Amino acid sequence: MFSILFAAIFKVALPLLFIIALIDALTMSRTKRARVMRQSGSTYKTIGERLAVSPSTARRYCLA
Repeated sequence: MFSILFAAIFKVALPLLFIIALIDALTMSRTKRARVMRQSGSTYKTIGERLAVSPSTARRYCLA
């Protein structure tokens, strides 16, 4: 009985969490995206290239 309930909750919750994470990723601002990339170990140069800005602007985004 417990495993059926757990499976049902898991089957509903997992897709909802995925949708929420996808919406968050798609609506993330440039500064937040830069901070996430920097926390992942990206350099300012790499962040700048991905966001189509200069490395100094990428640094400002990370420090904002």
